[in-house]
Amino acid sequence: MLGGWIILLLLSIVAYYADKLPVGERAATGEARGAASASDGDSLRLDGKRIRIEGIDAPELDQSCERDGETWDCGRQARDRLRALISAGDVRCRFHGRDRYGRDLGTCEAGGRDIGREMVLSGYAVSYGRYQAEEARAEKERRGIWVGTFTTPQEWRRTNDHPDEGPHLVDGWLETIRRWLMERLTALFAGIGNA
Repeated sequence: MLGGWIILLLLSIVAYYADKLPVGERAATGEARGAASASDGDSLRLDGKRIRIEGIDAPELDQSCERDGETWDCGRQARDRLRALISAGDVRCRFHGRDRYGRDLGTCEAGGRDIGREMVLSGYAVSYGRYQAEEARAEKERRGIWVGTFTTPQEWRRTNDHPDEGPHLVDGWLETIRRWLMERLTALFAGIGNA
């Protein structure tokens, strides 16, 4: 039994550090460059590909937020912010796999700026782990959705019959181990909680 715990601990450590690797250090599975169009606040079309920007989650197109007691279309404004960012120049995306909906998952730049970072920093997307410092800054400075109250995009999808996207987990052996570990740890802690 102790051997199993040691293996679980070692795999957890490997998965933790693998998750912390900058995207640039992971193998790219492809690349696209050119003029892009925004589908919503966290996905775009480029070179005939549907691309989900890795590491962020923006409000859905029909999602609303509140500020000063008023409702505003934060989902549409998130898309408009992405449109403004991609109009800044040639868009370049590096792919690191596909999400479960078959979209290319990757990091994108326009005009030399990391689009995911800029979306989170401007307050029109939340971080899925990669841009936590930028999210904290946007919240502190009350930018975008942080100016009032909002439901996280993930929770909004869950309560409005939209498919949940969950954190971006790129296919690969480290991600497979990470998913397996998370399932086991969740089951373990659930078992401890019921004891």
